[in-house]
Amino acid sequence: MQAQAVITNIQKFSVHDGPGIRSILFLKGCPLRCQWCANPENIAPQPQLMLYPLKCIHCGLCISRCPQGAISTRDGALSFQAERCTNCGTCTKVCASQARVLKGAWMTAQEARQEIDRDLPFYQNSGGGVTFSGGEPLLHPAFIIEIAREYRQMGLNSAVETCGCVSWDAFEAVLPWIDLFLFDLKCIDSAKHQQYCGRGNEQILSNLSRLCQCARVIVRMPIIPGINDTDEDLRLAGAYLSERKEHIEAVHCLPYHNMGLSKYEALHMDYQMPDVALPKSEAMNRIKTFLESYGLHVQIGG
Repeated sequence: MQAQAVITNIQKFSVHDGPGIRSILFLKGCPLRCQWCANPENIAPQPQLMLYPLKCIHCGLCISRCPQGAISTRDGALSFQAERCTNCGTCTKVCASQARVLKGAWMTAQEARQEIDRDLPFYQNSGGGVTFSGGEPLLHPAFIIEIAREYRQMGLNSAVETCGCVSWDAFEAVLPWIDLFLFDLKCIDSAKHQQYCGRGNEQILSNLSRLCQCARVIVRMPIIPGINDTDEDLRLAGAYLSERKEHIEAVHCLPYHNMGLSKYEALHMDYQMPDVALPKSEAMNRIKTFLESYGLHVQIGG
């Protein structure tokens, strides 16, 4: 049986998230609930309905086609009862204006491979390949292996972007086929990690420590003003990473942004950090300099 996963997007011609020109596969499902998540459509494991009311042309076809009766009219406008919706996608098939979109589709590894193979010449000429992202792609190790194993045989690069909150068995399974791990490190304080990401970080730190001993690793630190950019947070991060600096290729500090806000609205989800300000360049440069004082190779952005 072929490995399958729910894919929300295949981003082509990326020059980030690994070397060369790449395709990025976004896999659904994540064990964390980071309050600043820019890709909330990738948190839940199943396909989800996303609504864009401004695109609606009020044709009414979705009302008659919804098998759950979740759509109706009220005062001349469409009314949607989310608790009735089963994310079956029936309404999206008749929505010509794409005001209703089912985000995520089941794909086998070979179906995904057929899509990304369209750009093989670009990977081959640039030292690029594929990056598995999410969500948390290591929830789907068999899917990753089926593609990355063939790419390794072709001399192409495979990378995994991970939050680290999975069993070590998942890392161990994909290790022979992955050239680079992009490992998210939110904060060192486990209580704070629990508060803002929904789970403690003991498993994450354990996995990072083990991974550094056997793979190429770039650590990515999202910088969230007022959350993980305090002097104490940076001191803890610097001390932890400096103990492993011989095995960490680089540290990428990623400035917080709120470009995913519209996705929360489309998913009928509450965005929990509406008042967080974007970090200023001066603050990011200060953080970079501070972490460099621990002997780390640091850059802003990834």
